[in-house]
Amino acid sequence: MPLLMKAQTEHLPSETTLEIPGGEARAFHAHQGQLLSIVDLAGQQPATLFAFVTNNLKEFLSPHHTRVFSNSFLLNLGMRLVTNHRRPIMVLGKDTVGTHDLLWPALDARYLSSQGLPDTNGCVENAKNALARLGVVPPRLPDPVNLFLNVELGNNGKLTPKALQSRAGDHVLFRVLIDCVCVVSSAHKDPGGGLKAPPTMLQVSTSNLVPN
Repeated sequence: MPLLMKAQTEHLPSETTLEIPGGEARAFHAHQGQLLSIVDLAGQQPATLFAFVTNNLKEFLSPHHTRVFSNSFLLNLGMRLVTNHRRPIMVLGKDTVGTHDLLWPALDARYLSSQGLPDTNGCVENAKNALARLGVVPPRLPDPVNLFLNVELGNNGKLTPKALQSRAGDHVLFRVLIDCVCVVSSAHKDPGGGLKAPPTMLQVSTSNLVPN
């Protein structure tokens, strides 16, 4: 994993460590060259990831463009996640799970209500609220990258949620390629209906690598 691209005399960007309670979201800044870690603390917990370019909120992490850019609907080790301008914004450098989703949209309160959870915010509302607390109001909220979510694409084109594979402590590690504002949400676990188990805690962190 490359070192942070700054000279020793330069001021390094601030590092972040956040715990995200189940069913909530947190927004934070990530800087070019930093490592972004997202950890499933309890196991079997999806995490939705959104990211916006810091100096242009109209440019954002796009799973749609990532699929075309990489010619794959699966998130694999070494894969570059790109923006809606087709610029790489992150690259996946470590993955202890191997099951993620680039197809499913974020759940919202209307859908959760239809599934028997009235007055419950989904990832859409939680992400918007987290961004607002950081003073960031993007013109739109795109679809997320769904980490630890296991969705099968059948030969007939049908999307089928499958058993979640992540265990306590499983994580992914990205290298950040463009300064961005990120949002990570602890999502409800069954996007196909049922919502059998409540969401649990995630941990996110940004860190700097410097020469020894």
